[in-house]
Formats: sequence, structure tokens, C-alpha cells
Amino acid sequence: MMNTKRWAIVVTRGLGFAAIVAASLSGVRVLGQQPAAAPQRQPLLDGKGYVREDAYSPAPLPESERAYANIDGAHMKSIVNEIVAISRKSRDDGNKYWGRIAGTKYEAMTADLIEAKFRKLGMVDINRPEFPLPPQWFPTDWDLTATGGGQTLTFKTALPALGSATTPPSGLDLDAVWVGLGTAADFAGRDVRGKAVVIHTMLSPGQMGQSALFEASFKRANDAGAAAIIGIWGYYDNMAAWQGLGGGFSSNGFVPGFFVGFEDGRKLRNLIGAGPVKVRVRVQAETRPNLKSVSIYGTLPGATDENILVMGHMDGWFDAALDNASGLSTMLTLADHFAQIPKEKRRRNMIFIGTAGHHVGSPNAIYLRDKRADLLAKTALMINCEHVSASQTLNWDTRLRRSTAVWPRRWNVNGSAKLTDLVLASYKTFGVGVVGDMDPTATGEMGAIFKLTPSLQLIRSPENKHTDADIPEYVPAVGLEAVGRAYAKIIDEVNKLDYKALTAGTAVKSSAGPR
Repeated sequence: MMNTKRWAIVVTRGLGFAAIVAASLSGVRVLGQQPAAAPQRQPLLDGKGYVREDAYSPAPLPESERAYANIDGAHMKSIVNEIVAISRKSRDDGNKYWGRIAGTKYEAMTADLIEAKFRKLGMVDINRPEFPLPPQWFPTDWDLTATGGGQTLTFKTALPALGSATTPPSGLDLDAVWVGLGTAADFAGRDVRGKAVVIHTMLSPGQMGQSALFEASFKRANDAGAAAIIGIWGYYDNMAAWQGLGGGFSSNGFVPGFFVGFEDGRKLRNLIGAGPVKVRVRVQAETRPNLKSVSIYGTLPGATDENILVMGHMDGWFDAALDNASGLSTMLTLADHFAQIPKEKRRRNMIFIGTAGHHVGSPNAIYLRDKRADLLAKTALMINCEHVSASQTLNWDTRLRRSTAVWPRRWNVNGSAKLTDLVLASYKTFGVGVVGDMDPTATGEMGAIFKLTPSLQLIRSPENKHTDADIPEYVPAVGLEAVGRAYAKIIDEVNKLDYKALTAGTAVKSSAGPR
């Protein structure tokens, strides 16, 4: 009797693929062939492939901390979704450059939502200072295509670099040249003048840095006479990212630029590797003058004339769920929690601020700094709520695998050892994960003012920040809940201490003078 396994080996070597197919169809099992497997069950994921909220593990609430039971993660997540809905209205209204963009009506709508919640809580001194913005770059239309080897590629993740120079209305048709990471070694002996230079820029997890800035790759291409620059964003997934060629949010002085996600970028790279490629780049943009960005202030009065400030910035690109609907939800949840406490039991006034234009210069921070004699003079604590709950991912090959954990946050405390100790104790009590070493400064919205008063913040900037992947599915409710409870506990503990105890042994400099 014929040994079918041995026969399968023979046809594999001698007759090729057609014979293997014939053998398979005739019932002979081909070496290495396995029965079709049923789709693997994924009990932790929802129907869209995201980690289910109930798959995360909330920190147990100690019996001694039942006062914070009303700070509920599911409710906090619902506030995130309310704020994200404003961004999606911007998209649905037909804006290609969409989100709660600073200076637009969608940022103002966010302030409207917060103001309505402030009024419902019975806050006083509700006011909306306006800040004139310098002329703002707004892209109105764009596209990027690549043609070679008889095919034309389009890129769903292609976005102009922030502040990009414009092209003629018909665009620019350019030869494409690949320079890898764009280091000096990559450019050695290369003539890129008048060409579209394609650079792979690697991300720095946790703080949104990228190799093309560290290596001055974009600048090197610009200085060498490139006619356009295309950055491939990261080494996983396919995220559309708003980034500048010059660092931060600017591309001033650069030729027209684009960013594309990794998967789109890999297709472009492979096309270039197969032979000559022409790219067409087109960027249309306008500069809008006379825009204003608004903050919203509200106060829960306390028993003394001292203050606690709690803030979170309102603007953001795309859904901006982490950056910064998560922070606004935390601020509003704290406001709701402390509004339930009688005024006479709130030692200090609590001033809540939805801040203006974070991504265009943080004018509210400058406002607080310049008016610190009035606004910060009697401030015992300032809390910045920003990027507080991000789902931890695992870099796996060329994709980001999702997990049931929350990223540890970077943290900063400006104040006495006693303040630092009580802050860390609260984080531990409620299961708020942080990195081991404290940041030397506070980044984000209060970076310009954190030294002026006792202050603290938690913040995390993962790979999906400023991208179309900054969506609610990556903002775990358990992380929101843990931070909300920890911040509320910190405020209660701070209200047991006088100002001197919060600043002892530090260089905190307020305009209040001795107290």
C-alpha cells in the first residue's frame, strides 16, 4: 500500500504546487497541511477588537476610603464620550482638519459644555476670559499619491505636517528618494535636491519624541534642497498623526511636508525599492487671523480665602480622548464630588478651569503667571489634569497589542516632603501606577507656572497621542476612577495642612508673601 505521506513529499519536490493542490483535493494529506482552525476565541476583546472595560481590574476600595465611592469610572468614561462627541461633530460637519481645534467653535462648544456643568453644580464666579491667538495655520485640502511599476498608491493616513508650506493648487510631481532614518550616513553621497525625500522616523515611547528630530533628519533634507519631505510615523500600526517637521507643532521654514502611518509608509518604501517612483504632493492651507481661544472658570466657595486650583485643557486633534477628554472628565468629576460637601466643610475655595489653546501656546498659563498676585497669591495647591488614563500596549512585531493594564504615569510634585509623601500614599491607596523616578519639571498645561505654588500632576503621552487612534477605547474607566479618587483624597489631606507645611524646605515662590 502506498505511503501517502511519502508520496506527498515526492510531489512537493518533483511536480510543484499544482500537484500538491491535486493531491490535497483527492484526499491525500500534504505534508505540513493542517485542518482549517476555527477563529480563536478572544474573551477579553469586544467585537471591534478592543479590550472590554470589564476586562480591566479596578483597585479595591478600602473600607476606610468609602467617602470616595461616588467617584465612579463608568460615569467618568461617559463624560469622556460627551467631550469626544464634540470632536466628532467637527468631523461630521465636513472639516478635514477636525477635532476640538483651538480657536474654532468646537473648542468653544467644549467650554459651553463645561460651563453648563459648572452651573448645574451651583458654582459662583463663572467667567470666560478670551485670549487673542496669533494667525493660525489651517489646512483645507491635501492629498499624497505615489506612482511606479504600473501602479498608483494612495495613503489613508497622509496628513500635512503641522504648519506645512503650501504647494501650487495642482500639486508637485516629484521623484521620490528613500533615505532611511535620515542620518548623516544615510545622506552621504545622495543628491536629494528637488526631490521628495522619504524618512522613517522612530518614536520615543512615553513622550512623543521622534528620531527625525533627534537626528535633525528633516532639517538635513530641507538644507540639502529637498522639494518635499515625507515622514513615516513609527514602526507599528497605521496611525494618522499631526506633527511638525521642526519640532512641536511647527514646520516654519520647511518645504511642504507630510506624515503617513507605518503600514502606508511601508507600501511607499517597497514601491521605491522596486524602481523609480513619482509622488504627487498637494497641500492647500490658509492662515486665519483674529481667532480667539476661551477658558472657562468656576468656583466652589470654601470657608477661608485660600484656594485650590484644578485645571485641564480643552483643545485637541481628532477624538482627543486621552488628550484631553480624560483630564477634563477628571476635573469635572472632582467638581461634582466636592460640590456635595457643604461649603463650611471645604476649607479652601476650589477654582476649576477648562483652559484655552494648549496646543497653540497655553495662553491660560501665561494669564495665571501674569496675574499671579491676584490669582495664585493664596493658592495652596494646583492640580493639572492631563492624559490621566491610557491603555497599556505591547510593541509586538509591527503592531501594538492591547492589554488589560493602564500605563504608569509620569509624575511631578512641587512642594514639601510632607506634600510629596501624602500624594504618593494616595496613589498607592487607589492603585495609581507611576514611573519610579519623578519628572524634574511639570510638562503640559502648567509647565510655565508649576513652581509658583504647590502643585502636582500625572501625565502619560503614549504612541497614539495626537493621532486618529486617540479614541475612547484606549482610555480605561478603571484608570480614570483611580486618579479621580486619588486626587480627591489628596485635596482632603492638603486641606488638613496649612500653607507652610505644604512648602516647607522648598523654593516655592508665590506672590502671597509670608503666611
